Amino acid sequence: MHPEGAQFQGRDHYTVIPAPWVAGCSDVGTRHRTNQDALCVAATSRPTKRAVLVVSDGVSTAFGAEHASLVAVEEACSVLIQALTAAGSAEAESFNSAFTRAHEAVLAAGTSDEPAACTLVAATVADGLVRVGSIGDSRAYWFGDDGVSWQLTRDDSMAQARMMLGMPREEAERSLQAHSITRWLGRNATDVNPALVELRPDSPGWVVVCSDGLWNYASSPEDLAAVFERAKEVSANLVELTESLVAWANSCGGRDNITVALAYCEVQRG
Repeated sequence: MHPEGAQFQGRDHYTVIPAPWVAGCSDVGTRHRTNQDALCVAATSRPTKRAVLVVSDGVSTAFGAEHASLVAVEEACSVLIQALTAAGSAEAESFNSAFTRAHEAVLAAGTSDEPAACTLVAATVADGLVRVGSIGDSRAYWFGDDGVSWQLTRDDSMAQARMMLGMPREEAERSLQAHSITRWLGRNATDVNPALVELRPDSPGWVVVCSDGLWNYASSPEDLAAVFERAKEVSANLVELTESLVAWANSCGGRDNITVALAYCEVQRG
């Protein structure tokens, strides 16, 4: 499934623009031969604005990482946009179903001898409510127009485990095997129900969903929010904003594939 509004220039670099308030961009970076990230974004505008943002990062040590991430985002996005269209919201059951379907698609994408694996993060925006589900170390952030910035997801990674034991973020994310993930979809996965969080913000703002190719260079919500604000200053619209964020990550080295999706969330009154 390629959402309406997608502009595909090949897997190495593509943008997705399903609505003026929703956009995404995925890029191979400067060091990799292929793009093992994938992106699927969908939106409806009637009767109200609703959106689904999904990002996946294929596990490079597993077979078929490029295909695994692609089928994962397509399956998850399909389930969640159907839930939003039918019921107006995507409850926990919808997220569990989306991640289970994505997991099954990833398994089917591999072989019995070489199963595939990937991370997955998905966000829905509907009626002023943001819901996020995640497995792995692809992330979602909230950047409010009031200056508030939050990381909405918690990584399933060795770095996160060390942070929970008291190691400072910067030290943990530079430590040995920091990016080794502890949960994933696909091969040998034992728990495919996502960690869930919901947010009903007090002010308008931005949902930002991304792979580690972006947040690697500005991990904390405050640091990435500062990058985001600078990118907004030079961007005329949302697709330019996603392109600016990708260009910034490439200027920092582009050591990994880079994927980011954005949605502007308005406050629902009454």
